[in-house]
Amino acid sequence: MILTDEKHHFAVTLVKRLQAVLESERPSLVTILKRQLTEISFDESQLNLESAEQLVNHYNKYINGLYLKIYDRINLADFGLYGYAIASTATVRAGLALSQQFLSMTTTYYEESLVEDANHLTIVPNIDSQHPSAQILSEDFTAGYWVLLKQIIIGHREDMNGLILEFTYPAPPYYALYESFFAGCTLRFNQAITRIKLPVSWLNEPISLEHSKIDLLLSKPLIIELENNNKTLSDLEQSIYKMVISSHFTKTTLPDIAHEFSITTRQLRYYLHQSHASLRDTVLRARMSVASRLLVDTELDIGTIAETLNYSESSAFVRSFKSYYAISPLQYRLKKHDPFKQADSFG
Repeated sequence: MILTDEKHHFAVTLVKRLQAVLESERPSLVTILKRQLTEISFDESQLNLESAEQLVNHYNKYINGLYLKIYDRINLADFGLYGYAIASTATVRAGLALSQQFLSMTTTYYEESLVEDANHLTIVPNIDSQHPSAQILSEDFTAGYWVLLKQIIIGHREDMNGLILEFTYPAPPYYALYESFFAGCTLRFNQAITRIKLPVSWLNEPISLEHSKIDLLLSKPLIIELENNNKTLSDLEQSIYKMVISSHFTKTTLPDIAHEFSITTRQLRYYLHQSHASLRDTVLRARMSVASRLLVDTELDIGTIAETLNYSESSAFVRSFKSYYAISPLQYRLKKHDPFKQADSFG
């Protein structure tokens, strides 16, 4: 199977988590799933998101609440570069605005809109309540958002009951699974529409994800990429490189970095000199490594990428990128998406 971008990455992740659920609850179905995957590969087609969703819907008739059980197995690394971009935003409101770009990568069935009033920011999917799969789609929507909220955007809160999830259908027979999965949230059934409501008082709070966990969102090590480009970093450069990326490029100056390492700026200058390293060049390499990944593996716009890299404005990012790669970010993206370029494989 071919894995060319974050959408295919999530399709593969979805199927892996599906297989894990089957292995746990219905082992006899795993062989059938593997045969279906082999047939997809035999037809030389990609495992795209639509194919992955069809597989999940097929097995949903055997396992109640399948989407909830799949998303319960999603870990931080599964959010990939979109998760990194969301985690780099300053506030819950900004993270939610950007999350729509990530969630568009996780479903082909519906789109969401954000509506804010005096009391709540409401996330509303365009799911037809009369659709025969309305409950399945609602579980996909709410479970997907919940894991993103819990793992990156708002984390665990003492006032979690302020997060309200409303469903158009009656409480299902497996309601206990809802209570366990959406622990602490307020659940309402038989509502007019399916939606998620967050208190407006949360929106200006900072994103909850700890900087120490940021590296988990970078799905393949950037240090290795640099080494493959014939630039082996010293231990000091690698430490600075990782720290700068994990701080979302908020710590890029000599005093900031020295403070993070619990040394003086004078000591840091000495270590840099001994390593024949340039702080400016190391920070730039870190920025450009992340930038190139975001351009190739996501559909984020240039402005969002510039914000993720903590540039004050898009034009500053474009200038830095052109000075480093000798082409513009857009040209780089188009060049890397050349349809005749050999794609990486997944298997």
